[in-house]
Amino acid sequence: MNSVKRWLGVVVLVVGSLMTASATETFGDRLAALQSRLQSDPTNTLILFQLGDLCHNEGANNDEKAVILAQGYFKRLLALDPNHAMARVMYGSVLTMKARDALWPTTQLSYVKAGNREMDAAVKMAPQDAQVRFMRAVNNFHMPAIMGREEIVQEDLAWLWQQAQLADTKLNLGQKQTIALFYGQTLQKKNKLDEALQVWRAGLDLAPKSEDATPLRKQLQDHKRRH
Repeated sequence: MNSVKRWLGVVVLVVGSLMTASATETFGDRLAALQSRLQSDPTNTLILFQLGDLCHNEGANNDEKAVILAQGYFKRLLALDPNHAMARVMYGSVLTMKARDALWPTTQLSYVKAGNREMDAAVKMAPQDAQVRFMRAVNNFHMPAIMGREEIVQEDLAWLWQQAQLADTKLNLGQKQTIALFYGQTLQKKNKLDEALQVWRAGLDLAPKSEDATPLRKQLQDHKRRH
């Protein structure tokens, strides 16, 4: 399952925290502040989600202790609100991070399968929630083919690209450009190069100078060099 570890290394680059924080605040500062608030209000699902989100983001940077914390916070939240789709999809993502940190291949595979089940349940719960679909899509995008997730990823990305072009979309700019990059790559794999190029160009045009535009520009430049 070395491919699992390679895939999770890419997930780190595209799945970030849903919270905002000042540049001077450290993970420890934010964690302590939220933990203090939770101590005063232990069943507050908003605080539990913020803690889970914070630790999920830190866990994506290879912090195993943060992964364990995130798992605990999301489990507590879901015990209080089983229908919280965003918490469930992020809990699934946390389980795939547990796969990254596990020693044995059988344990890795078990965590990945469990994570996928949670993410699928979240999408079934909220199929029109762009943030839930985005989380599953970027988590699963680089998953080894043996996991059989390609069709699910393609469906998510096709739907997300439609959502990204709506005036009232809930997706932010970075997410739109990530979707364009990944969706174009799925089209390329299906030998739909003209459509892929169209998607990449549209994604680039959203914000040509943004950080998320760099891989889109590289994708187009690589195509130009080959042709």
